[in-house]
Amino acid sequence: MIDMHTHILPQIDDGSSSIDETMKMIKEAYRAGFTDIFATSHYIEGRYEFNKTDRKYIINAIQEKLDEEEIDLKLHIGAEAYISSTMVELVKNETIPCLGSSRYVLFELPLRSKIFYTENIIERLIALNYIPIIAHPERYDMVQEEPEIVLDWVRAGALLQANFASIDGVYGSKAKNILLKLLEANAIHFLGTDTHMSNSFYLKISDFKEMYIKEIGKKRFEILTYDNPMSVLEDEEIDVEEPKKIKSNKMW
Repeated sequence: MIDMHTHILPQIDDGSSSIDETMKMIKEAYRAGFTDIFATSHYIEGRYEFNKTDRKYIINAIQEKLDEEEIDLKLHIGAEAYISSTMVELVKNETIPCLGSSRYVLFELPLRSKIFYTENIIERLIALNYIPIIAHPERYDMVQEEPEIVLDWVRAGALLQANFASIDGVYGSKAKNILLKLLEANAIHFLGTDTHMSNSFYLKISDFKEMYIKEIGKKRFEILTYDNPMSVLEDEEIDVEEPKKIKSNKMW
């Protein structure tokens, strides 16, 4: 498996607090079956502004340590950019890194408030030959209130990354129910742990994997956790299925 979303780099954001914790997290990921990890620490203007060059330096140092300890896992640069009116320019000038050496850009929306220019950001990124990925849509209030909005994002050219733990209700019942709707609609393209600390989601991956396979089958699970992420690593376009209409008959 390839983890598309982590906060594994030490002392960059609200994730890992030290290099020791980072190494513990990576070892947990390796034991859970991950071969590659995108290190997608936050980029939030005015709060977390660690640039591409500094992230790459840290990743290279950690990778050297992994190689010395003969841990067969590869780290890849990335960021979880917080949407803003200047985000596209920050990606363009490489302050915000893409995922690995690809054109794929991971970004997030506010959890509670509604953003009205999301499609504009998607369109601007695509016009510059980037491929946008929206992190954990199931967690946003705006999606929980109006799940059909993600179909507009996908049709505009964005891809969606869900969090592994959402299927277990970790982020609440609404997030879980929305995730199930999006999976049923073929509107999820990647899974990521969004892990922030050790002794956390990596220890529960086998349980999460069983739940996903029960919902979407082994083949689809492999597409979300290996095939599509590998396309990102190789900077290849993903063959995206037309999403189905999202059913709205589930109530909470």
